Amino acid sequence: MQIEYQNHLKPDQPAILVHELLEQAFGPEELGESEDLIAQLQAGQFQTFSAWEDALPLGAAISWPATSEVTLLSWLAVSPRTRGHGVGSKLFRQAICALESGNNPLLILGEIEDPQLHAPSEDRGDPQRRWAFYQRLGAKHLDFPFVMPRLSANVPVGQDMWLLSFGGRAHAGIEASTGRIAGQGLGRPLEKFLKTYLADSGESRNADGKYRAEIEKMLAAATNLE
Repeated sequence: MQIEYQNHLKPDQPAILVHELLEQAFGPEELGESEDLIAQLQAGQFQTFSAWEDALPLGAAISWPATSEVTLLSWLAVSPRTRGHGVGSKLFRQAICALESGNNPLLILGEIEDPQLHAPSEDRGDPQRRWAFYQRLGAKHLDFPFVMPRLSANVPVGQDMWLLSFGGRAHAGIEASTGRIAGQGLGRPLEKFLKTYLADSGESRNADGKYRAEIEKMLAAATNLE
């Protein structure tokens, strides 16, 4: 197998990547609407590292610079035929290294299904194994009541998600065993990130300007971190 690693997408690759790789790895609640994502990839709104065998996508690590201080590694996926061959870990390390050697944000975050509440499935994989994979790469589960924003009004709400730290300037100071982030000056940057995420999402506000209760609780928790 001849694997070509890329740090950019060629013009015809966004649609192939979404339809042949990402749609197989994520449900609509984690991926959003495919055509919107293809357009965003074509417009260069994400930083994308990918692996290919000719025209076949083998893996991708896709990050979104939400704010100047917080970047979200939105999706990391590998083809089932390459799992266990190091493609995912190589793409992950390439993405984190590029982010930290570039603008070096305060936090590089990720989202995964809570492995204690989501069961394994043939299509989506095993959440326990996914968490173990990220732990081997140094990820830390943050002690924070994270609620994943609905990515579009036309997709389901993502339930029972964890927020992880993958890297960034503050990553080393987070205790892996507790994930505690209170009192570390992360409240305002995290709150700004969450508000940016929400503004870019399919979440709506009520007549009082409030999001659904779980979202408001999350925002309050970020405010109270300081």
